[in-house]
Amino acid sequence: MNSETRQIAIYDMIKTNREMSVNTLAQCFGVSAMTIRRDLDQLERSKLIERAYGKARIADESKIELSYSMRKSMNLASKQKIALQASRFITERDIRTIYADGSSTAMELLKVLPPSRSLTVFTNSVAAMNLLLPKTWIDTFVIGGFLNREVSSMDDITSADLCKQIYVEATFTSCSDISVDGMFNSGTTGTEIRRVMMKNSQHNYLLADHSKFNSRGIFLLNTWDKVDTLITDEKPDAAFLGALKKYGVNVVW
Repeated sequence: MNSETRQIAIYDMIKTNREMSVNTLAQCFGVSAMTIRRDLDQLERSKLIERAYGKARIADESKIELSYSMRKSMNLASKQKIALQASRFITERDIRTIYADGSSTAMELLKVLPPSRSLTVFTNSVAAMNLLLPKTWIDTFVIGGFLNREVSSMDDITSADLCKQIYVEATFTSCSDISVDGMFNSGTTGTEIRRVMMKNSQHNYLLADHSKFNSRGIFLLNTWDKVDTLITDEKPDAAFLGALKKYGVNVVW
């Protein structure tokens, strides 16, 4: 296990238990206490944990990954505006195959998919599957794997391996935060699947409302060189637009 993978696993373990000792973590991962301290140093520098008396605990409860039921009602009007803009790209560019993640913004897009055209949607989201069920003009491919009930999606190594065999014309995904460094998630759920699908797509659309601007989340999802178009609800500031222009990202609001 490399250091990045171990640090993610350590953070997930601390998040679940709220507090853990260095010695317990060392035993769990089969490494020395010194190695664990170096990992905790990195997590502390990222302001993810706090340390005291040989223990580590979650630093910011607000960064814990929210369930889909909690996320879907946040900034709903902004998400609906973004979804309508995204749907126009599907029609205008005659896109026939897409991947949609389990984000609440992507769900708003699926609600407004045009009924006048055939489309194949690949997704690992249970919410997306249920939403697409009555849309008989859409072929839905559900990417399987173990169910993560908290975020209502299939997400394990099986899911990511299956995605490596799937190629689409476009991906429509979201994230918890965006900055000039890239896009971030507040949890590890779906990160690897998004990375694989963005690699296997001809065009990647990132759907993110203004509340996510200039904010660095916990886990790096991807860098801007992997994104073709950012669709948002408000014009980003000049510095942010300038940074994205260097990567050739088309920004639509």
